[in-house]
Amino acid sequence: MKLAPRKAVSSIEQRRTRRLSDRVAAPALRTAFPQVENLRIELNFSDRTAHAPSLQQHILYPSARAFFRFACPCFECDGEFDLTGAVNKLVADPVGSKRRVNRTATDTLACQGVRLRDRPTSQLCPIQVQFRLVVSGAP
Repeated sequence: MKLAPRKAVSSIEQRRTRRLSDRVAAPALRTAFPQVENLRIELNFSDRTAHAPSLQQHILYPSARAFFRFACPCFECDGEFDLTGAVNKLVADPVGSKRRVNRTATDTLACQGVRLRDRPTSQLCPIQVQFRLVVSGAP
């Protein structure tokens, strides 16, 4: 009996699998940030072509996983956008009020991945994301 050769796993698939297992291992938002009632994440992608990826919006409630890494929307890119630092900074920002608090942060990140067709030259993916974070919760 002849065995089928094992198919090599691409770096894109490896990152995807690692991202999924990291998401499963992440604590719930209520555990990581007990004061947060919800977190809205808006991702507005752009690149140097006429076909920019669509806007994404995620609203996380206390039962959601506190996981803030998002894959590059280009299907052949192995990059991701990690918003963990920005979320941690926004949530940890002290507020001197006793009422409900809404805080916002915005920034831009460039994809550090490489598209499959650009592997020979190692040219970085041209996609950028302008993100907006809105956290609602008690101070």
